[in-house]
Order: sequence, then structure tokens, then C-alpha cells
Amino acid sequence: MKKLFLVLSIICNTFFVFSDEIRPDRENTPQDTLKVYYLNEVVVTTSVKETNELKNLPTAVSVVSPKQLKDSKIESLPDMSAFVPNFFIPSYGSKVSTPIYIRGIGARLGSQTVSLYVDNVPSFNPSAFDFEFQDIQRIEVLRGAQGTLYGRNAIGGIVNMYTLSPLTFQGTSLMLGGGNYGQFTVKGSNYSRLSDQFGFSVAAYYKKDDGFFKNNYTGRNVDASENAGGRVKMEWEVTPSFRALLFGNYDYVSGGAFPYMHQDSSAVNFNEPSSYDRHLITNGLSLDYNGNGYSVHSTTGYQFLKDDMRMDQDYTPRSVFSIRQMQKQHSASQEFTVKSDNRNRYRWVLGAFGFYDHRLIDTPVAIKEDGMEIMQGHLDVAMERMGAPLRLVYANDRIDLPGIYTKPSRGAALFHQSTLNDLFDVGGLSATAGIRFDYEHTGIDFSTESDGGDVNLVFNIPGRPMPPMFVEGDTLLEGNYSKDFWEILPKFALKYQLSPTAHMYLSASKGYKTGGYNEQAFSKLLQNALAESLMRNAMAGMPGGGGTGGGTAAPAPSLEEQLSYDPERSWTYELGGRYEMLEKKLSLAYAFFYTNVNNIQIIKLVDQGTAGRVVTNAGKSSSKGIELSLKYMPVANLALFADYGFADARFRDYDISEEEDYSGNHIPFAPRHTLSLGASYVHHFAYGSFIDRLVGNIQYAGAGRIYWTESNEDFEGNELYQPFYGVTNATVSAEKGSFSLELWAKNIFNTKYNTFYFEASDMAGDVNPFVQRSNPTLFGTALRYTFAR
Repeated sequence: MKKLFLVLSIICNTFFVFSDEIRPDRENTPQDTLKVYYLNEVVVTTSVKETNELKNLPTAVSVVSPKQLKDSKIESLPDMSAFVPNFFIPSYGSKVSTPIYIRGIGARLGSQTVSLYVDNVPSFNPSAFDFEFQDIQRIEVLRGAQGTLYGRNAIGGIVNMYTLSPLTFQGTSLMLGGGNYGQFTVKGSNYSRLSDQFGFSVAAYYKKDDGFFKNNYTGRNVDASENAGGRVKMEWEVTPSFRALLFGNYDYVSGGAFPYMHQDSSAVNFNEPSSYDRHLITNGLSLDYNGNGYSVHSTTGYQFLKDDMRMDQDYTPRSVFSIRQMQKQHSASQEFTVKSDNRNRYRWVLGAFGFYDHRLIDTPVAIKEDGMEIMQGHLDVAMERMGAPLRLVYANDRIDLPGIYTKPSRGAALFHQSTLNDLFDVGGLSATAGIRFDYEHTGIDFSTESDGGDVNLVFNIPGRPMPPMFVEGDTLLEGNYSKDFWEILPKFALKYQLSPTAHMYLSASKGYKTGGYNEQAFSKLLQNALAESLMRNAMAGMPGGGGTGGGTAAPAPSLEEQLSYDPERSWTYELGGRYEMLEKKLSLAYAFFYTNVNNIQIIKLVDQGTAGRVVTNAGKSSSKGIELSLKYMPVANLALFADYGFADARFRDYDISEEEDYSGNHIPFAPRHTLSLGASYVHHFAYGSFIDRLVGNIQYAGAGRIYWTESNEDFEGNELYQPFYGVTNATVSAEKGSFSLELWAKNIFNTKYNTFYFEASDMAGDVNPFVQRSNPTLFGTALRYTFAR
């Protein structure tokens, strides 16, 4: 409750302090000179990078407005799944992992394939992608490789998010809401012009729920959560041609996590703590100068992430295997762009980008008493089969595998893009070409060891009694590796403007996803090193020992080779268009695409999940499909919309072994289809009525099928996938003046599906399928006060 009182205090104090500062007389206030364009219901500006207007980009783009966010109750990035064609964010049990899949391309671990920018500041870790939306001005989703302007880790696309500006919007908003499962939300913000040239805004929020999945072991819900945060933004129009913006965001998350249950169960059942806590701070400074025929833009960004994840790795009531992962990450970025005036026939942009990222990971893993008992049983069976007159007995009832990993990276890039309109003097025909030179240095510094892996040799030699012999097995792995990547990322596009409201385009662009090192690989590597240490020390301690015998073994991969994975590269080819017809009552956008990926990075469970997850390269893949967006407004107060995406993403060349070939299999975790259907209706009451307006919205969102493994089969050889599913959501709000009362519901028909599936072996060698179930029906109400000046 302390967080709630803090948020309410910020909101109330902000309102009282700044309400007296607002000037009722705005006649002498100069109008905002920023040029804007209208795309459906949202006001958007031209990008600081693009040489084409946003509404006429030669790429597939979806722009989500504040009204669409409110009507569809989209409160975070995962809520946008299927709302945009071929855009999907699954739920994996906590905010530590928020992978974005676009067109069948994505990643659960490692570097992201879709990058996120908030007010032009990039996020470097998918653990920072899931946060509460508040006062969003617009969200842009650019689909397809965006490497030329955005560089690394944009193979699938880009999500650009912009918050409201206190220079273009002034007002106060408050929201209080609640619902079933203990849901409670309070939000507040104030946007003010303290002078004609200076604007200031402050916003805060608090949100909680009691969770949705019960842990039979504890008798409590495993996934209860709290979320609180705030934002401060200052914008100063120093001169008519120079503007500065400074903002700071803070987001805090605390709660349970990972409600994984056996496929045949209806409840979670494990004994170890499973939770996720996160502190996220994002700061940005933007400087804009508009000169005669050109503009200069600078964005300086800094992000700090500190989190703490705990997981019961065996997902059972037994004390077998647990893990804790603590991250501390500092990321700094700087980008400069110089751009021509977009009213010219020839338009260009020139930019430079640099970043530094430092990530510290502390990952203690523990094999506990029940795990030690199972391991002891394996040792006894092995020694009995060998007929050896001795027994190896673990000296401790627990083995700890602590590890500290530092992963620094830094990079720089230069990029250029040009657009020439009226190509060959053909009106409406334009060509866009760009190139980016990208450099990155990445590395890993590691120190990990085993503690408690010693054994006693208990001899059983008839007639020759011998005392037990203690054998030390603990081992230490230390070192560091690094490597460099150079990449050239071109882009080409042709566009034909059929009319001011219609265009079609053809484009080709290259994408690049950086390589790196697997810190989670050390769990398996350390277990192997522990076994080798035990064998070596045991042989050395035996009478006459010292040699291990045997022939010459094949050379093993080096430690660096076992840790590293290579960059992923792609080419995307696209044909699309956008049309507005019937006096803009009907809008249509479509895209056909084909993406070819080399060295695709996938996530593999090591020893069926008993030794962590690693990123590895898996040959070649391709994704091809279609996207379609329709919106129709037959009358002024009724809007109908439909968004559909199809992506056939498959491995093209992926040989596991001589016996196994996954070529032709579907890429796991990415849906083949996404579908969103909806309607919005506004009814206006007569002047003087008790209610001014009644607004109703209904949406159906679906995705599937989703394959769960690279083999597309379960451990028994049966085809394995989540069939297509859909959920229905609705909101109804009654508005009177500055107040509105909203009723909402999600997953109205309580559709059941799996959001995640994986297979894990227990230490006895049995394979168990685990799933995360879908959330149940959620409903609630919200009271809003919005006073815009």
C-alpha cells in the first residue's frame, strides 16, 4: 500500500501545484509550428529518420492511436498481439522475457529480432519491453527488416512508441479501476505549459492483481503481481527553430512468476520460490534544430535495468533444482541525424549512431537434496554395472553452481538514405535507397565454479578392508572472450503514388541480428567439468593410479566455440500498398513478403531443460506470407475493422544429424495466422441528457497454429502444436463532460489455450511436458476524469 499512497500523493500534488499555473487566456500563444499529418485517427509527425512521410512509407506500417488503445484496452505491448497483422507477443510467465514475433521471426532468448524505441530512445534488453502504457501519443509498428535506418536487431521490424508532448497537449487525467481476481489500477497525469515556450508533464500509476493460477503446494496464487511507476517530461521551445526535450521514466514490477504446470494438471505444484522483480529507468534528451531546408536531430538515451528472477527449475514439489538470475544493465546510446526538408523533390538523411551496453549477470544454480538423492542413485547403478568393488558417495546433500558473467558490448554506425520523387519525370514515381555501415564489439567475462561436488570412495574389497577416501571434485572456470562484427545493410524501394490517398511500393532490405555468447551454457559445461575433475582426482588417488587409459579421442570444440553463436542475417522482399476510398470511409493496406534468413538463431533446451537454455545457429530459414488491413466507416459513428496476417515460416536447411533433418519444419513459437476483427460504435445523446455519449467496442483476436519444437513433434513422436484460438474482448463507456464510466471484459467466453509449452527431463530421465495456460475471463470497471485544455 505504500506504493499506492506514493502514487496518489504524486498525482494530487501535481494537480494542485500546476492547476494554478495554467493560463486561461491562450489568444497570444503562438501556434505549434510542427508539421503533422493524419493517418486514420491519430496525428503523426514525420520521422526524424525517414525520407518519406509516415503515411506513405514504402514499407508495411501500422499506426495505433490513443483511441484504439483505450477502446481495445491495450495497456502494454503484449496486449497488441494480433491487433497488428503478423504481430505476436506470447506470455512466458513473467516480464523477464517479452519476445516479439513479426512475420514468423522472433527469439525467446538472446538478442531481439524486433527493436523497441520509446521517444526515439532504444531498449537493449527484451526484459525492458513489457511496461504499463500511459499517455501514449501513437505507436508505430514497421514490419520487415529495418536495418538501414535502425541497424542491429531489427530483422523482424521496429516498434516506435511516442508519448504526449506538454507543448501540444495540456490537461489533467485521473483513472481509478478494478476488477475480478483482485485487479486494481490508479493512474494520473498533468500536462501544462508553464510559459508560451516551456511545457512540463508528470504522470504516475499503480496496478496490482492477485494472480490467476493456484500453487497447490503453497495454497496461494503463484502469479500475483504489483506494478508502479511514473514519468516526468519537460519540453522547451528555445527559439522557433530550436527545441529541447528531456524525459525520465521509472517502472517497478514485483510478483510471482512462471505458472508452469504439467500438461495433465490443472494447477501449479512446486515448492521453490518463483518470482520476478524489476527496476527500470529510462532517460532521454532530444535536441531539434530546423534550419533553412534542413533539420538536425540529436537523441541521447540511457537505460538502467536491475532485476531478480527466481525459478523452481524442476516445477515439482520436490527440492531438486532451482535457479536465481540477477541482472544489472547500463545502456547508453547517442544518435545524430541531419535531414533535408521533405518538401523537396530530392530528400536525404545522414546519421551516426553509437552505443555502450554493460550487463552483469549473477546466476546461482543449486542442485538440492532430492536432486542429490537421484544423482546418487545414478552413481550406484553405474558402479554396479561396472562390477567395481567400490561405491562413490557424494559428501554433501547439495551442490551449488554460482556464476558471475559480465557481457559488455559497444558499437557504432553511419547511415544514409535518399529519396528521389518524380523519377524519370514520371509524376508520383519515387525511388528510395539507403546504406548503413555497422560495427559491434561484444564479449563475455566469466567466473563460475561448483561447490559441494566432492565424493567419498567407499571400498568393498573382500579380505582387504580399506578406509573411505575423500576425493575433491569442485572445479572453477574463469576467462574472457570477445569478437567483432562488421555489417553493411542496404535498402532499395520503388513507390508509385497513384493519388494523394493511394500508393503502392516494391522494396528489398537487409537485416542483421548480432551474435554473442551463452552464459546459460555454463550449467552444462560446469557439470561436465565437475565429472572430469572427480574422475581425474579419483584415478590419481587410487593405488598405482594416475593413468586413465584409453585411446586417442577426437578433438573437442574449444570452450569459446561451445559458448558462442554467430550473427543472423536476412533479406526481405516486399510488395504492398495503401488506399483510401469512398471519401476516406474505406481504407485498405496490404503487403506480400518473402524473407530469407541465414544462420537463424534458435533456442535449445540443454539436456531437455535440466541444464538451461542456449542460443545456437540452425542453418537457413524462410518466411513468406501476406498481410491485410481493412477499415470501413459506413456512417460517422460506426467503425468496422479487420486485420489479418499469414506467415509460413520454415527451416530451409537444418540438419540435426545423419538421422534427423528438420528442413521443411515450421519455425517454433511463431503463429502461422493472426486475426483481429472489431467494431466501434458511438451514440450521441441529445443536449441536456444525463449522458453525453455511449461508446461501445468489441474485438475478436486470434492466433495459431503455433508449433512448440523444432521437430514439430512431442517426445513421443506426435505432431505438436497449439491450434488456432481466438478471444473476444469488449468495452462499454458512458461519458458525461470530463467524466466517463467504463465497463470492460477480456476473454469473455473463457477460451482455453496454451500460451507456452516445453518438455523437460527430470533427473531420473523421464520427459515431462509442461504448459502455461491462458488467463481466465477478466472483467472490471474504470472511472476516468479527463480535462483537456
